[in-house]
Amino acid sequence: MMMFTIVLSIVLILASKQSIEEGVEGANKVTLQLLDSVIMSSVQNPEWGDTHLVMQRFLEDLGHVRSNRISLYDLQGTLLYKSPPSTYRLNTNPPNWFIKFLAPPNNVNTRLIRFGRLIVETNPIGTIKEAWVEMSRLFFITIVFLIALNIFVYFLLGRWLQPINPMLKAIEKMGKGKLSIRLPQFKLPEFNSISTNFNRMGESLELSIKENQTLASIAEQTADAIIMQDKDNKISFWNHSAELMFGFNRADALGRPIDIIFPKDRKKNHTETFLSGVRGKGLSNFEAQGVTKKANLIDISISSSSLKDQKTKRFIGNILSIRDISEKIIAEQSQKELRRNRELTAIIQGHIEDERRSLARELHDELGQYVSAVKIFAQNIINRSKGKDKNIEESALSVTSAANQIYDGMHSIIRQLRPGSLDNLGLAETLKDMVSGWRSQHSAINIDLLVGESLGHLGEAISINVYRIIQEAMNNCLKHAEAKNISISLDNKKKQLALVFKDDGVGFDTTLLAKTKQFGLIGMQERVKSLNGIFSIKSNPNKGTLINITIPLDN
Repeated sequence: MMMFTIVLSIVLILASKQSIEEGVEGANKVTLQLLDSVIMSSVQNPEWGDTHLVMQRFLEDLGHVRSNRISLYDLQGTLLYKSPPSTYRLNTNPPNWFIKFLAPPNNVNTRLIRFGRLIVETNPIGTIKEAWVEMSRLFFITIVFLIALNIFVYFLLGRWLQPINPMLKAIEKMGKGKLSIRLPQFKLPEFNSISTNFNRMGESLELSIKENQTLASIAEQTADAIIMQDKDNKISFWNHSAELMFGFNRADALGRPIDIIFPKDRKKNHTETFLSGVRGKGLSNFEAQGVTKKANLIDISISSSSLKDQKTKRFIGNILSIRDISEKIIAEQSQKELRRNRELTAIIQGHIEDERRSLARELHDELGQYVSAVKIFAQNIINRSKGKDKNIEESALSVTSAANQIYDGMHSIIRQLRPGSLDNLGLAETLKDMVSGWRSQHSAINIDLLVGESLGHLGEAISINVYRIIQEAMNNCLKHAEAKNISISLDNKKKQLALVFKDDGVGFDTTLLAKTKQFGLIGMQERVKSLNGIFSIKSNPNKGTLINITIPLDN
């Protein structure tokens, strides 16, 4: 804006200069023509008197002439008349540089008349003053506009760039090592993208540092001897367990070759085998004999893997894990137990659902066939004994009725174990079917179900867990809440599955949850956490219960 104002000012000044030159030149020519006319008229009319006196009277009547300075002298050089100064903008005083730049070349014209001499000079000061006023007005308007524009832009930028302050503070805190700092979500998509990526970076750094700290802590505190060697086979890391196992302290071991842990008579053989394995795919449980600082032999098992630069993929060294063979069995059992527990933890929920699905199928296929066969046999007995033996007919009818009850109970159990509609029709239709069954069994309770149209295919894990959560919440409500109205809402909101379960029952004190074993609620919470969701429950005595569950759908 300032550069534009400067360029505009230069253009206007140049235009004003040209205009002043043309205006002054025109005014000077008109003045000369007027004065020449007066001179000619005086000559043609001698009765008017001497020409210089006629011109003096004319000039005194004429007064100031714009852009001209007129002087009249007699033959002796005495000044008879001089144009009075202009009264136009007396208080306006343009700077000298402005006057010098805009003033056209001085033009002096002389006319010799009878008994006198007339001098006409250009005098552009009035026009220059007018140009200065216009330029000053333009400068003032431009400066006011520039200030207003800067204030407006500063205000807008201040509003738009408000998120930068928390960003800078977060970056400063992260620079000081506070990696747990996170940025909020912003309305502007660009800032929101910065916030999201910053938070991801913080999470990644925090996770990496925690992992490094955990690995360093494990490496330092583990019972195994952890040794790292560089590409020249020199020891670069030697943990406390290695000190205890081999007797060399850290200062003695660092920088020395790895073969110090092997006895002299087997050093060459073990070293060659060890290095050939390391340079290949690593070693796993390479059994050998080691030697301590006091020359005591120990049986050891070595596992190693190569270390590579993440960028260049070049070999930079090895990491070794060494343990006593005597502890091998215990360590293997511990590792197996740990792996088993991890696997069980990971698959137990899926295994339960698989068992339920299998059990439901077995009930339907096996027990269903038997019940159907019993009904057929009972019907045959009814047909054969009809009109012959009333007692047998009534007993057969009782058997048929009992078979029907068994069949209905079996299907109820199957639905509880694994609703078939969940696999065939999806979660929405399964919930509608389940709620329909509750309504028929508990007609005194008003049960409302609202299922969004944008659920789509949620996947096996989410569908079965949401189904079980609603099932558990409904069972708890029917058993304990004494509610008259129950509402269930399930919808997809911005890639978040929102489940709201509400009743107007007796409620309970949620602070007692930690003191009692509410396995149903704990199971619901665990299901939600396994899906990376958020579970919240609000309840007060005699004010009902509200369960809010949010599950991200982008996992």
